[in-house]
Amino acid sequence: MLQFIPCENNKYSVAELTQMAIEAGCGWIQLHLPDASNADIRDLAAELIPLCKEAGVILTIEDRPELARDLGIHGVHLTDNSHGSARKVREDLGAGAIIGIQVADPQSILSLKGADIDYVTLNPTLTADRCRQIIADARNAGSEMPIVVTGTDIPEMITTGASGFAVPYSGPLADADDPVAAISSYIDTINNNRN
Repeated sequence: MLQFIPCENNKYSVAELTQMAIEAGCGWIQLHLPDASNADIRDLAAELIPLCKEAGVILTIEDRPELARDLGIHGVHLTDNSHGSARKVREDLGAGAIIGIQVADPQSILSLKGADIDYVTLNPTLTADRCRQIIADARNAGSEMPIVVTGTDIPEMITTGASGFAVPYSGPLADADDPVAAISSYIDTINNNRN
């Protein structure tokens, strides 16, 4: 699974990038808008929610569970690995919401057992080698938690043993002449290496 993280830039808006990702076959959009106001996100969501619903695409937002609830989107990704906040978010959003949480080590993954979290993402600053080691350690300790890695080097990311991949619109993807083709190529690479 590819989680696409559209990032506003001087070429495309978040709505345009979301549309392109959907056209490319992406099944999950994660909004990362740390500097946007809730009002701005509500305006953007008015465009994105119908696009995602029509295409059957998951839509989540980072670190704004109350906004996820109010907008009726699929869930939230938390960058804070606090058990209390994760449990409270589950209570607030309900059993059907998707909740992910960012971690930086295998102990954090193991400590989330029973916390009713759907997936974890590894801190995007970690190297592929470190991600590979964290995933191996978590699996060897018995964790079956889906683990997502973040980056734009899909061939390298695939070697980590991750369950899924989060790709921001940056680096080589931002430099692509045709973002739809580039995102589609990422999805093909993931699918071809899963079989």
